[in-house]
Amino acid sequence: MNGQDVKDLNVIIERLEQHETRTKEMRDDIKFIKENLFNPHEGLWSESRLNTQFRENTTRWRFPIGVGFISLAIKHVWDLFNGT
Repeated sequence: MNGQDVKDLNVIIERLEQHETRTKEMRDDIKFIKENLFNPHEGLWSESRLNTQFRENTTRWRFPIGVGFISLAIKHVWDLFNGT
């Protein structure tokens, strides 16, 4: 092996080490993302489930409240015209 071959081999070894560290970083990042998305207690999946439950709960009381306000407005208009 001559000097150029040794330099080329060192460059290849250095690039492989960089690739290995980048692969570890990617693995850690993917693990972090996976944990934050699919953790059933603290992840995004749980937050979206809580959001869905909140929306279902608000639609349960939104309709009766709306009907009550509309009925109250109609009553006030009716009383205005009847002079009561």
